[in-house]
Amino acid sequence: MLFVVLVLPTGLVLAAMVLKLVLHAVRRVREGGRPRLASPRPLALVGGCAAAVALLAYSHADLMYSPGLFPEGTCLLRAGYKVGPQAHSAFPLSTVCEGVEIVPTWVNPTVTALLALAAVTLLAVPFAHRVQRARGTAAV
Repeated sequence: MLFVVLVLPTGLVLAAMVLKLVLHAVRRVREGGRPRLASPRPLALVGGCAAAVALLAYSHADLMYSPGLFPEGTCLLRAGYKVGPQAHSAFPLSTVCEGVEIVPTWVNPTVTALLALAAVTLLAVPFAHRVQRARGTAAV
């Protein structure tokens, strides 16, 4: 159910944003210019893509490694122990079964880095728009 509610729409939004970013770059190249990442639209698209990928990575890891309805099954499938998890936290995502952390080490740094990238680029959008207006160039 979570797949239909969260993952599928996020994947579709991510695909649309990547397509829009590629089309923007192609249009800029055909007009004789080069793609500029520092204009508001590409910054917003990159920020949206980073946020969507962070959400997808976290959702995947949460579905795979959180105890859910059958905590013994999580430990059995992921660590080989037929016991419930000793500890679990949502963020940073962590599930410990018999003293073994079953969440891969790449999950939390990746999600944090992607969320930081999304925050920085989305916070830069208004500033890029203001600079563009001050220069007198059209919003591209």
